[in-house]
Amino acid sequence: MTRSDAVAVLRSPPLAFSLAAVVGLATWALGSGSTAAAANAPAAATILAITLFCIVLWILTPVPPSYTGLIGIGLIAVTTSTDLALSGFQKPATWLIGFGLLMGEATRRSGLATEAGRWIAARSVSEEVRSNPVRTYRRLLLALSLGAHALALFVPSALVRILVVAPILHETGSLFESRQARVGIYLGPLFATFYGSSGILTADLPNIIITGFGQSLADHVVSWSDWWVHMYPIMGITRVLLVVAVVYFLFRPSPDSSVDLPEADGAGLGAVERRMLGFLLVGAVIWATDFVHGFHPVIGAVAVVVLAFLPGIGIVDFEAIGDDVDFSILFFIAAVFAIGDGLTETGFTDEAATHLLELIPTDAPLAVILACVFFVTFSLAFLMEGLAVASVLTPILIPYAEAAGLPFTPVLMAEAMALSSYFFPYQSAVLIVILAEGEVETREVIRTTVACSVATILLLLPLQFGLFGLLY
Repeated sequence: MTRSDAVAVLRSPPLAFSLAAVVGLATWALGSGSTAAAANAPAAATILAITLFCIVLWILTPVPPSYTGLIGIGLIAVTTSTDLALSGFQKPATWLIGFGLLMGEATRRSGLATEAGRWIAARSVSEEVRSNPVRTYRRLLLALSLGAHALALFVPSALVRILVVAPILHETGSLFESRQARVGIYLGPLFATFYGSSGILTADLPNIIITGFGQSLADHVVSWSDWWVHMYPIMGITRVLLVVAVVYFLFRPSPDSSVDLPEADGAGLGAVERRMLGFLLVGAVIWATDFVHGFHPVIGAVAVVVLAFLPGIGIVDFEAIGDDVDFSILFFIAAVFAIGDGLTETGFTDEAATHLLELIPTDAPLAVILACVFFVTFSLAFLMEGLAVASVLTPILIPYAEAAGLPFTPVLMAEAMALSSYFFPYQSAVLIVILAEGEVETREVIRTTVACSVATILLLLPLQFGLFGLLY
């Protein structure tokens, strides 16, 4: 049996569900009597069993991830409480994705995504390489990735940047005949703006949550410029270039495929496209000024959707999008958040984080300690969405660092780096929304995330921790 045949067998629904059930039941049986917090042992074991049951199905994907999420919500409702099961639907991030899907559809229907993609393609590729699909692809991949990364300076949420850029990447990728090129053009810039966010303090929500806890719990302030100097050279721009190289290695067109690049005819945007661009700029102003008003990014998305669908002013009506926007992905993200809340409420995450931190040798060199912090965070992210990990682990990590006499800044940065290094989509709302757009398959996303994260761990982490060793 070949490797592909073995994977196909594992992904078959009967075997995948059987394996998930065995893992879940075994976890429940082992956990019910071995958890230190005896009063919460049954509840913690139940939530952990449901978590691992869903994780197996999310990895093997015998059914769509949203369907697994629906099953997980049902299991939590039956075994614990309906309030906990539905808690994910109360999260602003869940509805940011929902409104983001509407925002992306409006951008496509207005024609703005098509025109933006054509404008970038026409001006990124010179005349002498337009007939060569591989060189054209390489230039577009780099230009789009750097452009998406630059958005991190203006739009603080990686999730919002994904929602804004995805329609443009879809239209640009459609210029290529090769599916490999379309996938690369789509994933490369999205992963560049996501993975490079750890290099800029305001570029992603985990960074902000972690430094916020540092200030509130230990009166330790990490300025924007400090974060930039410490992190951006390696975990910012270098990481973006590494992501581009990984995506180019995994996905690229064959030399005999074709590409249909538009000519730079100088035609401007039409009235509808300009109106949609104006709506997006309204959202961008709200996102970029969150340090003034404190609104969650979902407010900016709501503003864009209200304007885009407003009769007489907008460019889309609700009746026309019923068959084009798949909101089932909300069950996926809601289940992920409900699982995180369940693991937190039962005390499992606090206990797990405390035990994991106890394994770190406090008398070791700083680079070793930071590597341990990274992998503790990385391990917890296999059970919970990244934002939940930041909220749970950081309040435990700060007193640990204080008691051990460790410098706060590199410790917090090591945690932030781990929260932008994932393997599977269920670990991050950003990866979930990439799947929600329906442009790529789950296995393609997993393949790329694993490759980018492994490359980061092997190539960039030693450099980053070495830099910290020189600075502290």
